[in-house]
Amino acid sequence: MKQINTEAKILFPEPCIIPEEFIQCKQIQIPKMCAYYVIFGFLLFLNCIPYIQQRERINLFRVAIVCGVDAAVIGGFKDNKFYEGYPVTLNDVFPLYFKSKGGKVIVNGVPYRGNLEIKKFGEQIWVINAVNIEDYLKGVVPCEIGQITKNLLESAKAQTVAARTYAYAHYDQYQELGFDLYATIQDQVYAGINAEDELINIAIKKTRGEILTYHGRSIEAKYHSTCGGRTADFNDAWPGIAPAYLRSVKCDYCQDSPHYTWTKVLDRNSFFQNLRSRLAKIDINLTEKEFIKGFRLIKNPVSRHVVKVILETTTNEYPIETYNVRTLLGDFNDPGGLLKSNYLTIKAKGDSIIIDGQGYGHGVGMCQFGAIGMARKGKNYKQILYHYYPGTKVIHK
Repeated sequence: MKQINTEAKILFPEPCIIPEEFIQCKQIQIPKMCAYYVIFGFLLFLNCIPYIQQRERINLFRVAIVCGVDAAVIGGFKDNKFYEGYPVTLNDVFPLYFKSKGGKVIVNGVPYRGNLEIKKFGEQIWVINAVNIEDYLKGVVPCEIGQITKNLLESAKAQTVAARTYAYAHYDQYQELGFDLYATIQDQVYAGINAEDELINIAIKKTRGEILTYHGRSIEAKYHSTCGGRTADFNDAWPGIAPAYLRSVKCDYCQDSPHYTWTKVLDRNSFFQNLRSRLAKIDINLTEKEFIKGFRLIKNPVSRHVVKVILETTTNEYPIETYNVRTLLGDFNDPGGLLKSNYLTIKAKGDSIIIDGQGYGHGVGMCQFGAIGMARKGKNYKQILYHYYPGTKVIHK
């Protein structure tokens, strides 16, 4: 059924112009019968080499943990010699390789599992952590779901499967740079051994190797902090072809989030001054003679998220697409300069502009506070995942 967007028009003119992520190649026990079997076995072995390499490599992820610096201090084995604090500078000959001691390497005082490759890109140093997927998750899941109690273990298991799935779906995405994932919100927050949590490690162990699939393929496992009562459709946040499993679903489980509802109040002058500077960030530059008259909010009638803003000035109309809405309405006080969500309404009251919103993050896929709420109500991790990613299936990778 074709959706018809709902539209809310908001008119409160600008008060003034304001310039702004063995097999054992079956060891064909060559029966020493004749050279034919020797040749056959050798060819079979050659055919298996790529498979063996891929099997070994697919569980090993390369995570960029330090990006674009002039120096770093590393602890680990280099050329079979252990260094407590090896100073890496731009004068070194790259790449450098460090192996773990006692299962860990140290980067600027922070311990990580796995090994390190240190490269130089554009006259700056990048530190890449080569780590097994299950060890990687130990440093990711606590950062993404937060601290939990035993009764909430199912939410941590759901987060683990989502994070593992995300990693596999993004494997080799920065191939030209020689790594798979950033250790930041650009992909998934990864903080190494210091972030590890004993209870969450249990969740990782209990779901070892499990991922979410749709029609047999790994899904794009998007997730966010709080949906505010209803998750967003994929196209409420990004352009392109929307996966069928990333559609808006009702969520009655995230009311305990501090971001479930929120309000932002700005005086009129501050609002329009900020609006002009934010427009410049998305390459819309108003002339000095253009006054902002108001704008229209175009909403998805199902998810009720804003999918477009039509800005009206005295001379033009400017359409701002969904992926720029949070940038447009955010400011330097907001995390990353983005408004908490695009699940919102805006109104003028006296000399104030009031933004009432719900949720925190892009709103697509699994609501993390919702997952916690579902676990609290006795739902298991598969029920949680199937709620937020309808039509998917958990399989063992």
